[in-house]
Amino acid sequence: MVTISSKVVMCGDYAVGKTTFVKIFLGGGTENGYKATVGVDIGRKIISLDEHKLVFQIWDLSGQHSFKLIRRQFYTRTKGAILIYDVSRRETYDNMVNWIAEMLPETGKIPIVLIANKIDLKESDKDHVKSHEGDKLSKIISNKTGMDTPYFEASAIQQINDLEPFIALGKSILSQSNI
Repeated sequence: MVTISSKVVMCGDYAVGKTTFVKIFLGGGTENGYKATVGVDIGRKIISLDEHKLVFQIWDLSGQHSFKLIRRQFYTRTKGAILIYDVSRRETYDNMVNWIAEMLPETGKIPIVLIANKIDLKESDKDHVKSHEGDKLSKIISNKTGMDTPYFEASAIQQINDLEPFIALGKSILSQSNI
């Protein structure tokens, strides 16, 4: 069994659910209330995938605009990314293009997974980001990277598609590793 270590960044505006996704993936639970990430939080998890051992080093980047300048240094040696927006806050979807523009010059073309989070809030928000818009953004990212960008609709709080994005990203990273 080959072991591959991969740095993965979690990107998206503040309060879209990045930290909750990371906590669930690392085996923790969810917490009530919002606590902003200051700078970056780093977690680690080893998973077995396709007869390989994949060591995820997950960098949960702060989504506040005030951290934009220091985030650039956090992209160094990144092997994959998860981009997350909140379907109930359209501006977080609109800002995905800014996250991509910030990240790709630093990382080069890497595997990316796109998550539309907080789908449990769709019914209470008539102006929520629609599924077809997420599909469209996924295709745009795929065109920029030259790689398939899996798209997931999720609810971290309700644990809907909370682990699948990490598995999909792991498979993409393995395929890029030429093992």
